[in-house]
Amino acid sequence: MKDRNGGGRLSPSAAQTAYPNENKPWSNSERRTLSRNRNEGADAIAEILGRSPKAVQRMAEKMHVSLRVSPGDVCPVCGVHEIRPHTAAARHGMCPTCWTRKLTSLREEEASIRQAEREYQAAKKRAQRSGR
Repeated sequence: MKDRNGGGRLSPSAAQTAYPNENKPWSNSERRTLSRNRNEGADAIAEILGRSPKAVQRMAEKMHVSLRVSPGDVCPVCGVHEIRPHTAAARHGMCPTCWTRKLTSLREEEASIRQAEREYQAAKKRAQRSGR
């Protein structure tokens, strides 16, 4: 559908965008959301706000807000502890407490998978024995 001026561009109503807030001005609450969630990165903030990652990056530049995780920042997972520089947790953007909890949950998941595999193998052996 062409616009009424005879140009080849689509009218804004005809063009469907992936970002519902693309052409709207930034509200104060959106700016606060950007500032509070800066450690999440442009993609995550864009998803929350319904804007493109590029638009989030431009607004962060205008607001002088860094979207990078830096030492001394508050952990985005718990929001309580600081991220300590030069640690494995900091490389993943978390405080040591949250990183340890994440590792613990991963190890528990691995143990659960191993237990399920053992149970499966035992059931398989029982089925093979009863089938003879």
